[in-house]
Amino acid sequence: MKKIILILTVFVFIAGMAQSQDKPASLGFKPSSYYTFSWNTTFTMGDFNKWVGNTSPAGFDLGGRYFIQGGWVAGFNITWQRVSQSYGYQTAYFTDGSAITATNYRFTWMVPFQGVIAYHFVPDKMVSPYIGLGIGGDYMEHHVLIQEYDIYKTRWDFSLTPEIGALIKFGYFSQWGALVAFNYKWTTNKIDFEKYNWTSKDLQMLNLKIGLTYILR
Repeated sequence: MKKIILILTVFVFIAGMAQSQDKPASLGFKPSSYYTFSWNTTFTMGDFNKWVGNTSPAGFDLGGRYFIQGGWVAGFNITWQRVSQSYGYQTAYFTDGSAITATNYRFTWMVPFQGVIAYHFVPDKMVSPYIGLGIGGDYMEHHVLIQEYDIYKTRWDFSLTPEIGALIKFGYFSQWGALVAFNYKWTTNKIDFEKYNWTSKDLQMLNLKIGLTYILR
């Protein structure tokens, strides 16, 4: 995972430097705003990884960014994500001393809503690297399926999402482009099936975003 972050960081900043050094300043345009649709891959961390350890490509992200001054932008993200894992036949020991041996399938689906502020280093270039921070909340549902039983909890939380990425135009004057980004997400959400000895808090994850961008001049 550290290698992925390092590769993305190096790519974003080298590409941005190359654009600023090798092309005339007048080539290209600074957007007034842009809108994104991204495919998300989620990597759970910490206690969340103990709950569901699988990497999940089941997610998408809708976002909008509006340039407010210089390279600064403000906007929003709305996301849908799902992580899941089957644990086969396991014995679950309950706090009342009872136990059951059965297939248990766990999954969590999330709908985050976040406001975002970010800074683009070279907003008028074909490759525009940025750093940003999302702040908001998530709706989460945590499910355990044991035989025919669906045991679940729903929760709202507060979340923070620092992100690095790049907006890549398909041409210097194109209104279409690509988005590549990587972020770390920390939430106050928790998994609380105390009766079944499944508990965790402050859920964390990494997300890789790859998508399309529509750019307004």
